[in-house]
Amino acid sequence: MATQQKKIFVPRPPRQWINAETVVDDGNGRLLDSRIWNISKGGFMAECEEKLPIGAHIVVELPKRGKVRAEIRWAVGWRFGAKILGEV
Repeated sequence: MATQQKKIFVPRPPRQWINAETVVDDGNGRLLDSRIWNISKGGFMAECEEKLPIGAHIVVELPKRGKVRAEIRWAVGWRFGAKILGEV
C-alpha cells in the first residue's frame, strides 16, 4: 500500500504586477539598470543587466516605497527574486 504525502501549502503575500525601470546598487560600486516585474510586501522579482549571485545584498528604489535593502534569494539568468530587508 502506497503512503500519501500531505502537501504543505505555504501562503505567500499577494503580488502586484508592475513594469518599472529602476537602478540596483550592487554594493560593489556599480549601479545597474534593472526592471521590476512584481512586488509584494516582503519582496520583489526583477531582472538586471548583470547576473547577481544568490545571497548578495543590494539597494534598490521601489515604486511608491523608496530605497530598500534586499537580499537575492533566487536567480535564473538575469532574473532574480529578492527579500526586502528594510528601508535605507
